[in-house]
Amino acid sequence: LSRVQSSTFESASSSNTGFKPMANDAMSGSAFMANSLQAQSAQEIKAVYKNSFYRWNHSFRQNADEGDGRDVPVFWRIPRSASSTVEDVMSNCYHLAVASALGTRQGHDQDQTLTVVTFGNSRFVNVDMSNPTGIARAKAMNLGASDMADAISTPFLYETASIFDDVTDSGKCFTMLRHPVDRAISLYFRYQSDDSNPNTAQYKGLSIDEYAEKSTESNWMVRFLTNKRAGALSWHDLESAKEVFGRKCLVGLVEKAEESIRRYERFFGWGDNGEYNECVGERMVNSDKRNQHDSFEGTNAWEALRKKNEYDVLLYEYAKNLYTQQSTMYENFN
Repeated sequence: LSRVQSSTFESASSSNTGFKPMANDAMSGSAFMANSLQAQSAQEIKAVYKNSFYRWNHSFRQNADEGDGRDVPVFWRIPRSASSTVEDVMSNCYHLAVASALGTRQGHDQDQTLTVVTFGNSRFVNVDMSNPTGIARAKAMNLGASDMADAISTPFLYETASIFDDVTDSGKCFTMLRHPVDRAISLYFRYQSDDSNPNTAQYKGLSIDEYAEKSTESNWMVRFLTNKRAGALSWHDLESAKEVFGRKCLVGLVEKAEESIRRYERFFGWGDNGEYNECVGERMVNSDKRNQHDSFEGTNAWEALRKKNEYDVLLYEYAKNLYTQQSTMYENFN
């Protein structure tokens, strides 16, 4: 059987500027899949997002007017889906102050007040949005009403909604999606070379068929959107995820990564057509790791991974249609 080459994006600046992207695999594996609050009903899930995230088809509120809040761009960070590249572009091309996993280095996790810290040429809010404990700390420090974050990056969209409770500002979700099976296979290759994560050490040295059989991660997107990271999923969970995603998120696609980033740029008003274009272009070229490993499409392993991620595949297909639908909105921008 023929094998089509897969593509991967990695942060171009991680090796030469001190920029260290949030660990993709920290949000994967059985440890985090089991770390879930009690599953919510469809109405409860909708209620969590309803007032915390502005709908994607509403105009972006860049500045707070009197009596009204602003929209804070919230990047839903999905593992192995060009997330590090998007974070790199936000920090090093658009020079945004980002609330992600990177602001608590050098002891800033002990800070008692919210501030923006600088590492090299990059600015970060001194919070850690990569885990629920860090998000709770950010909420306690009043991140949602601080006006300090130009953007937020987090895998935990559901939990991040809480930082906008009882404040006038809202989140504006955007994300970059990759086919779920391609993402799972990218994780497999990552695990073969990574010794830093004890939660995924069990996968090192396995064949792709063994990995497809033993992998405990399934339907990451649906689970994280609905806060049901353990247990069986149902069609109701998929429909809840689709409704939240369809109402709240601007879609980007890894297969159209640069076009997607240009969409974010136009919608959020980031940068201009000069140095920013050059910076983004360089990052996209240098981070594109296409054709470095097989995709295994057409194999038994690929099909096994598809079955394990059936709901995510359906959500991905829905999101691709949404990407096309949203294209008409960008035609109104210069």
